[in-house]
Amino acid sequence: MNHTTETADPESPETDTPDVPRTLGDLVSAYAAEQCTVIIEAEGPLRAGENVVHVTRVGVRRLRSTIRVFAELYDVPRAGNLEDELVWWAGLLGAVRDQDILQAGLSERIAGLPPELILGPVESSIQAELAVRRKVAADTVAEALDSDRYRKLVVLLQGWRNDPPMTNEAEVDAAEVTGYVKRAGKKAQKRLVRAVAAQKAGEDADELFHSARKAAKRHRYAVEAAAPMWGSKADKAIQRRKDLQDVLGGHQDRIVQRAFLRDLGARLGVRSGQNGFTYGVLYSQVVADGSTLTKDLKKFL
Repeated sequence: MNHTTETADPESPETDTPDVPRTLGDLVSAYAAEQCTVIIEAEGPLRAGENVVHVTRVGVRRLRSTIRVFAELYDVPRAGNLEDELVWWAGLLGAVRDQDILQAGLSERIAGLPPELILGPVESSIQAELAVRRKVAADTVAEALDSDRYRKLVVLLQGWRNDPPMTNEAEVDAAEVTGYVKRAGKKAQKRLVRAVAAQKAGEDADELFHSARKAAKRHRYAVEAAAPMWGSKADKAIQRRKDLQDVLGGHQDRIVQRAFLRDLGARLGVRSGQNGFTYGVLYSQVVADGSTLTKDLKKFL
């Protein structure tokens, strides 16, 4: 099948796929249980200082996405309670991960500059600034691991992994997953079209692109949940969403880089032994890289 848009998901599951779940509840709860396990088992590595922040955060995102996309399958109050706690935990993890992404992105940019454009201890200054931020964020995560709130979250996750609070809607045939996935795909596509239109009209579309990116992730994770039914038919949709996430993620990274460079360059550029020139060069480079965003997104529309 030749898919021309993001919303053109497989029309039917691969019924010959072995060991497929019988009900929609079985299908979705299996995927959600995997994410619960990822989050729960990350505690030991996090306490040991291992860098599992990213994989843990992705597990949280996948679980939140499942609760949202398949909302009709879950008891509303209990789903809302879990999501509130996942938002809290994701926020703490995200504060650490954001520094890692920023550090990697800026180090790559500095490495690509001609030596004559690097005036002053730019890279070491950026590393020092981000190291402080990351330590504060990591210490907050470490403290949270010993909190009553985190222990309650673990208990919640264990309950959801073993006995999720499903409604009668979960008893329908697993093939019904197609409708949920298509709905998520249409929402993601609608948000993307709206963001691109705003960008072309000269409006500030950053929040719209961020919203489109989140919706695209939810659609991708919904396809992942449906994969036991669809088999290889899910691969194309997942890869296409990954490609879109790369483009929108790059845009979000540039937003963060711009703000950071402007702030740090303004503060350090007036100090003895420092020079704001290179921060301005980097800032201009980030802005220029974003000029092709609309063109880069054309193939997804």
